[in-house]
Amino acid sequence: MKTPLVQPAAPTPTATVSEFIATFAVILAAIVGLLLFDTALAKVDVTQRKAYAAREFGTGERFIAHGRIEEGIEHLRTASTLDGDNSAHSVALAQAILADGRPSEAEQMLLPLLERNETDGATNLAMARVLTKEGRLDEAKSFYHRAIYGRWPLGADKSRTAARFELIDLLARSNAKQELLSELLPMQDDSTNDVAQRKRIAHLFVVAGSPARAVVIFRELLRRDSRDADSFVGLAEAALSLGDFATARTDLLAAQKLMPEDSSSLQSRVALTDSVISLDPTQSGLSLPEQVRRSKNLLRMTLASARSCLAAQAPQVAAALDSATLLVSSASAAGQAQSIEQTLSLAEQLWGLRRSRCAREAQDGALALIHNRIAQ
Repeated sequence: MKTPLVQPAAPTPTATVSEFIATFAVILAAIVGLLLFDTALAKVDVTQRKAYAAREFGTGERFIAHGRIEEGIEHLRTASTLDGDNSAHSVALAQAILADGRPSEAEQMLLPLLERNETDGATNLAMARVLTKEGRLDEAKSFYHRAIYGRWPLGADKSRTAARFELIDLLARSNAKQELLSELLPMQDDSTNDVAQRKRIAHLFVVAGSPARAVVIFRELLRRDSRDADSFVGLAEAALSLGDFATARTDLLAAQKLMPEDSSSLQSRVALTDSVISLDPTQSGLSLPEQVRRSKNLLRMTLASARSCLAAQAPQVAAALDSATLLVSSASAAGQAQSIEQTLSLAEQLWGLRRSRCAREAQDGALALIHNRIAQ
């Protein structure tokens, strides 16, 4: 039996270095190409998602502007989901939810945004509005400050100014005069040509208890336009706060000449000023008997105003009211100068009680102005 022939083993394939490099280069190029293609597809997808999110955002904003809050929220929510990196979408959604009467939900949306970027102006402004809605005013003030001094995109100066004025309005509503004045002082020398804004600042200086600064601004505006009736009205408002009732009347009459179409409104202010002038016991040039008469009349009016809301809430209130009643009923004219001083002092005490205990009651305009002058 013949032994089968054994075939020799095939030689091991070999490749030159150049062939190996060429093959490796082809494979690497294919891998890079696939990666670039995948990246390009991802970029296209991201671009498309961002574009769609922008369209949804615009649609939501339009719905909100037309008062269709619920529909707007849905579009803004879609925009926020598709483009989570754009905080503007989430901030707008939170503000829409706040407008829908859900401040707690809006707050929960804003917290992660603040953790991500605590200096973002728009996010801090939105949080300030939420806290204001919830009545957490001290916290709201802090976030308003963060918004004012935070980071905003280029060209967002109006938003920063809006944040400052929202804080100012909050301070004015809460009667935080010292804080209000602190916010207004940096704006006093603002050389802006926005006349309406300058008038607003001047009016707020009166509210903040600094009418003299308001006078400076209104006079500056009148130097620009001597026929600016609103500035004359503003000067009258400041003069009333300063207790200069005659000057207030003069300024109101000047405004009335320039705005005859608004005569009825101005006439009511002139009437108030005339009433104050006729009641004021501290007006210069009055005879001593007239000062006595006016001081007692002021006490009677203050007593009547106090009784309307104080009644006999506490022993000290009842005692003050009874003491005032006895003095008013006394017809003694002995020691007139001393009588005037005592009468005005008691009237001031009563007014102080009324102001502290009847904060929600409507204040009598003429009485308030006279007592403000006496206190000065």
